[in-house]
Amino acid sequence: MDEYLPVAFGLPLMAVATSVVFLLIGLALLPHALFRRRSFSRLRDGEQTYARRASIRTEFIVAAAAGVITAVFLAVGITGYNNAMSNLEANVHKAYSPAELDIKYWNGSWATADVTFADGTTYKDAQISMQAAYRPFIEQKMTMD
Repeated sequence: MDEYLPVAFGLPLMAVATSVVFLLIGLALLPHALFRRRSFSRLRDGEQTYARRASIRTEFIVAAAAGVITAVFLAVGITGYNNAMSNLEANVHKAYSPAELDIKYWNGSWATADVTFADGTTYKDAQISMQAAYRPFIEQKMTMD
């Protein structure tokens, strides 16, 4: 039995979605912290308390942490997606040995690709889905004409 490389698009896409959530958190906190710091600097000496200063500092730290987490999750998601796409391409080459393969994108259920086989048969916008043990299955595009 042939062993195929693992093709996992779910985790990379969840990592990108998580990075978007943290980006929104950071984008909400940073302007608010800047506004609070500006308001704090306008206060009189007796009203500039340590608790307010510490609260503003904490808000800046959380916004920075959200930015770092955004970058990490985005990098993990992009790297994982590219790895899954290259594994899918390697699995298709192993199973079908196409003369030409151009994988366009993964839509969640299947990949869309242009495939040309050695005998000259060409599938435009073919659907490549995954079967058991990551074995690819290529079928022609289903049209609704």
